[in-house]
Amino acid sequence: MRRVLVVDLLGGLGDLIMVLPSVHALAEAHPDAELTVLTHAPGAPLLARDPAVAAVRTAEKHDERAAVEAALADLAPDLTVTTTRFDGIGDLVDADATARGTRAVSNLWRRPPPDELVGERYQRILAAEGVIADTVRPPRVVLDPAELAAGRHTLVQALRPRWHSTSGNPHPRGEGTAPTVLVPDAGMAVKRWPARRWAELTASLPGPVLSIGAVDGAGQLPPTDLRGLAAQFAAVAEAGGVVVGPDTGPVRLAAAVGARTVALFGPTAAARYGLEEGTNLQGLPECPHRMPTAITEQVCWWEAACPLAPEPACLLDLTVDRVRGAVVAGG
Repeated sequence: MRRVLVVDLLGGLGDLIMVLPSVHALAEAHPDAELTVLTHAPGAPLLARDPAVAAVRTAEKHDERAAVEAALADLAPDLTVTTTRFDGIGDLVDADATARGTRAVSNLWRRPPPDELVGERYQRILAAEGVIADTVRPPRVVLDPAELAAGRHTLVQALRPRWHSTSGNPHPRGEGTAPTVLVPDAGMAVKRWPARRWAELTASLPGPVLSIGAVDGAGQLPPTDLRGLAAQFAAVAEAGGVVVGPDTGPVRLAAAVGARTVALFGPTAAARYGLEEGTNLQGLPECPHRMPTAITEQVCWWEAACPLAPEPACLLDLTVDRVRGAVVAGG
């Protein structure tokens, strides 16, 4: 194998992080090959310093098929792996491999069970295809020493007002206490835990609390780029802290740099979309409308219109006490 192409154009940061273990496994299995990842631009920086990835190509939204066509023509890969099948991309990859007599794995979604984690299933399918070793690994994002140092500095600066009161005396949530970082937002309304619950959680926790974005009673981490956020999360991990948030890319990013996580799952099934490491809390597990292997077909998915309550009943089922217990107990 001289060239390997991995295509992930599902659109979300979390989707790219779920395929990272497969990227690393492919690089390990084919050490002499140049591995290229084709993804959307927002997630590309995560791969910038990854020694497993020789090159990153990006695609514009709604122009994904053309980007795949161009990558296949330019690279002539010996092996193409794609998580993406919409717009005939899976068939395109298969046809290219057939025409050139090379390998393709174009369907990593084949007959998914409801209780196998997506990222692990990718790896098992690739192992069954004989293109990676039969070893399941969690996602990892690679950061360099300068980025890690900057993340530590940022975290210390953000925590300082939480450690000391305006009089200079030690704050009740004092220095040395492991921090909690909240990620209240999600890309889709259907995944958001109510704002009032984030404020209640903040008031109930024993240590310093920071947030990505505004939460009543919490301090804030300063805005940064994707790699800067990863470095801040790595610093939280070193400090023995925990990151709490919904089923969203930043929480997966925190886990991928080693931070302990408490992830809140409502419309998505934790048994299928949960994090490989950390605590996955499932709200309303008996919901009759949840479709673990066809989430985009759920009645609530696009408009957050829950048929059981004015707000998503699955997320309302996750109480502050339950989330706090997971944070304080260490999972």
